[in-house]
Amino acid sequence: MIKSFIYLDEEKMYSLSSQIFEGITEYVLNESGSENQESETQKGPVGSGKVLADVIKNTNKSTEKKFLHDYSLTVFERYLEDKGRILDLSAPSIDLNELEASINDYSFIKVKARAIFSDVDKITELFTEFNTIGEALAHMGAHEKIQELKQQLDDLKGQTNDRERRSKLDAEYKKLTNISKLAKEQGLYQDPKFMSDLALLTKYGFSDQFEIRQTCGQVIFTSCLKKEFLREKEDLLVKKYSRKTEKEVVVFGVISQAFSANEPEIDDDQDFSNMKAALTNIVEHLTNIENSISGKQENEIVIDPIAAYFEVQ
Repeated sequence: MIKSFIYLDEEKMYSLSSQIFEGITEYVLNESGSENQESETQKGPVGSGKVLADVIKNTNKSTEKKFLHDYSLTVFERYLEDKGRILDLSAPSIDLNELEASINDYSFIKVKARAIFSDVDKITELFTEFNTIGEALAHMGAHEKIQELKQQLDDLKGQTNDRERRSKLDAEYKKLTNISKLAKEQGLYQDPKFMSDLALLTKYGFSDQFEIRQTCGQVIFTSCLKKEFLREKEDLLVKKYSRKTEKEVVVFGVISQAFSANEPEIDDDQDFSNMKAALTNIVEHLTNIENSISGKQENEIVIDPIAAYFEVQ
């Protein structure tokens, strides 16, 4: 099966695979070269005995560096599959209880399912610019009607015998050109302070993450990607494959969180012996805040991804 990669963390892959294969070849070098020489001689002025020689020497040298990232991943993945060390989840329906019972027997996981690309930067931008975007949408939707009313009002200028019609058109025109009110009526304008707070919490809780989110039966799989290892820009990936993909995406990686609870241990009544102990308690509070914003769901498995790709026949 050919893999069309959208993500490959070469550093993590080589770090893990080199421990298995006792080092690994990252690339090969092919070098080729050619050389030619031309010589011209010319007699100098009469009696001088001088000979002018121009030697032209051209050397062409070409070095081709062939990286083996994609093939290395294939070899690494095949080795782990042969050893039975990958939890392979490609079925459309996965039993939650069976998965919970067996998942601790594996470190590596491969999930094949349709995916949602979750771009937190884009979501935060939407919250920040929601009212501006909403007003623009409302304006675009009413633009044609506004132009029609404007033309009708221009045609009625100077006509004193149709004041009632003119008054009616003028009222409708003013209503449609009040873009903020129009956006509110269509649910495209929200309280600015509320939207600002929503953007702040999203930025704090999720930073600038780019995630792949997959659902198999009752189980949710979340993979946080490093943007520098994406094969293409986030916007281009969404444009090519859609925010919710039609094709199944394969995510291969390491299980980092699964089913286990991570409840903070907060003690507000204790007198701490030093600053270090107090800071540890603050970390527990911080964990509680983060859990309330971006904490893992009970049926969610978090994957530290090594690769993500589409399978090509």
